[in-house]
Amino acid sequence: MSLDKQFKLAAAEKPKASLPSHQRRQKFIAAVDKQLAGLPDDGAGSPPTKSTWVWQSDKGDWFISPRYGKATLELAPGMTAIKCEDGKDIVQNLQKLKALTSEGKLDDVLEAAASEIRSRFGK
Repeated sequence: MSLDKQFKLAAAEKPKASLPSHQRRQKFIAAVDKQLAGLPDDGAGSPPTKSTWVWQSDKGDWFISPRYGKATLELAPGMTAIKCEDGKDIVQNLQKLKALTSEGKLDDVLEAAASEIRSRFGK
């Protein structure tokens, strides 16, 4: 039995090291996936109250506070949360975060969070 017929084979090797920005993206995407796993796919029903990122204000508004490790991300100067209307909006915004991360548009934000975390070490 020939493996060529069973699989789509390629002459490729795994890189010995990857770029730090790529590692940060993968770590953050995994964290977003973890948050999405706790939500219904269609966002129907009540948003979760046990999520580490999703929370509800006293006024009843829903927010997402994305994190890199334990550090809350500063998405814009002084802005650390994304306001959402309902469960469906939470799912859509998490998916947007994932897409933007994949495109590299959050690299500066993730780098700032990683630098903050690294600065705590060695003291």
